[in-house]
Formats: sequence, C-alpha cells, structure tokens
Amino acid sequence: MIRFSFRLFLPAMIFCWYFVFGYISVSAQNLTPEIRACYQSAQARYACYIKRREGELERAKEMETYRRSVLDAKEDLREEMISSPKKQREKNRQEIMKQIEASRSRNISHKGEKYSITYGYVIEVRP
Repeated sequence: MIRFSFRLFLPAMIFCWYFVFGYISVSAQNLTPEIRACYQSAQARYACYIKRREGELERAKEMETYRRSVLDAKEDLREEMISSPKKQREKNRQEIMKQIEASRSRNISHKGEKYSITYGYVIEVRP
C-alpha cells in the first residue's frame, strides 16, 4: 500500500495549480500578434505607446474648450440667479403675467371658475 504523504502532495498540487491557472490567465488575456509585437523590444513598446497616444492632445484641447464653455454658462446662470432684487421681482412679475395670460386664454378665473369676457370686463359668479 502506498503511503500518502502531505509533504509531497502539497507542493505537487501547488505546481499543478500554478501551471493550469497560469495558462488559463494568459489565454484569457486574448494576446493577439499585434499586442505580442509591442512587447518584443523597448523600441516596439515605445512605438505602440506613441500610436496609442496619437491625437490625445487634440482631444484634451477639445475637452478643455467644452469644459470652459460649460463653466461660463454656469457662471452666467449664477449671475442671473444672484441678480438684484429688482430684476428678480421683474422676472417673477413676468412669470405671473404669463400664467394670467394663459388662464385668460382658457377662460378660468383666479378662483378656478369659468367666466366669460363681456366688453373687457370680467363677470364672476358670486355665491
């Protein structure tokens, strides 16, 4: 009968697991010939690096101009929101006038009841 020894079993299992999972992890990376060519020498790595970075400066400049335009738009909105109280009152007044005009076009009074316009006067039904 073969005597089972854990002293030899554990290193053998580690050795097997290392090669099995090492192979699986390499094959899971899907290394293509183009990628392998990039790691042949230092010059090849540098050429691949430059190829990946191509056009990055232009993209960075575009992103910066977009970011600046967004910041400027936010600043303009912030200035409008913090504007003087007189401007804020005028803005609120205009919004109220728009709502009144919309309700007049639907023939609804501020009480929510229907009315009709007769010669420019509003006749409301009183309870």
